[in-house]
Amino acid sequence: MSDTTNEALITALHDNFSDANIPALKNELNYEDLRSHLALYIKTLMRENRAYLYASLYRIDVSENDVRMAMNQNMAEFILAELILKKLNEKLYWRNKYKK
Repeated sequence: MSDTTNEALITALHDNFSDANIPALKNELNYEDLRSHLALYIKTLMRENRAYLYASLYRIDVSENDVRMAMNQNMAEFILAELILKKLNEKLYWRNKYKK
């Protein structure tokens, strides 16, 4: 994934998670590191502020069925992180496609 895409993903994450406490989100992270840091943040939200997590997933437009499926799995935070990044990538793709 390109650096520009990672920068756009990080910006989108900060826009969608207003408290922006996602640890160590820097533009030089590769996709795997970005997903790992996001998963750690999601794990914290799952313990401390589930309502905020669900509201953020709704705002990002992650499918409710996908969220239910992920929450019933081991390592749900990694599955949710992947779903969030996938949805944000889709949004960035369509935004860039119709921007031109």
